[in-house]
Amino acid sequence: MKQPAEIHDLPPMMTEKDQMEKLSPIYWDVDVDPDALQRLLRGDTERIGHIDRISLYRRLLMTYDWYTLLALIPPDKLREALSDPVLEHLHPVNLRDRFLYARNILFS
Repeated sequence: MKQPAEIHDLPPMMTEKDQMEKLSPIYWDVDVDPDALQRLLRGDTERIGHIDRISLYRRLLMTYDWYTLLALIPPDKLREALSDPVLEHLHPVNLRDRFLYARNILFS
């Protein structure tokens, strides 16, 4: 029987400086403080203006490769980042399917 992936099997988290460098460009079209995005990603705050964690995850998933995402998203937030509210509005469909597959491998 297949064993679910363990959180400790994930790559190490990025440094705060590296996180800031990755978070800054994803909201190129909105004037938002990278520190605030980092707090939102960690779960320290629920929203920044019109940006909530779901929309942050969506932009991250559409921007970065899988291994960057694993190093960027805190392990305790990964299940939320791959949740239905995030994935149901992810386009193109084949990208959504890849993340559904990853979620099934990690959490089923």
